[in-house]
Amino acid sequence: MNERYTFESAPPQSSSHVVIKHTNPVVPVLVEPQILRQEREETRERYSRALLTLFVSCRSVHDLCALNQTWAEALEVQKPLVSPASLNIIENIQILHECKHDRNEHLRQVLVEAQSDNSIDHVLIPNYYEEDQHTEEDDHEQLLQILSS
Repeated sequence: MNERYTFESAPPQSSSHVVIKHTNPVVPVLVEPQILRQEREETRERYSRALLTLFVSCRSVHDLCALNQTWAEALEVQKPLVSPASLNIIENIQILHECKHDRNEHLRQVLVEAQSDNSIDHVLIPNYYEEDQHTEEDDHEQLLQILSS
């Protein structure tokens, strides 16, 4: 049976809610938005905030990030508190992003070659596919449709 813990008396729901410690390890999943790529400078703050939220224990947002810190700075300060297993999960998320990016680039190359080759039946290539600057989040559905054709 899972262990149960009560809250401190300060939170308003302390008398009606408990914290349950899972007997099997569980990784929480962000419903929206997904964890972004680490190396993108424009999304670095959102990336850092998501990792801190998922992998660092806290009671309030101030436990994660001080008022005079950016989320990226807070992540660097808190990183030693993240378990090795969680660091491995974070690394695997980045590897998954790299694999998706490489897959998308390869598919784009194949489609560009197919569109320039007259011997290929263009009915199999969707009309809406154009080479543009979509982010990888924007074109997952399109890629799935292309691959399932």
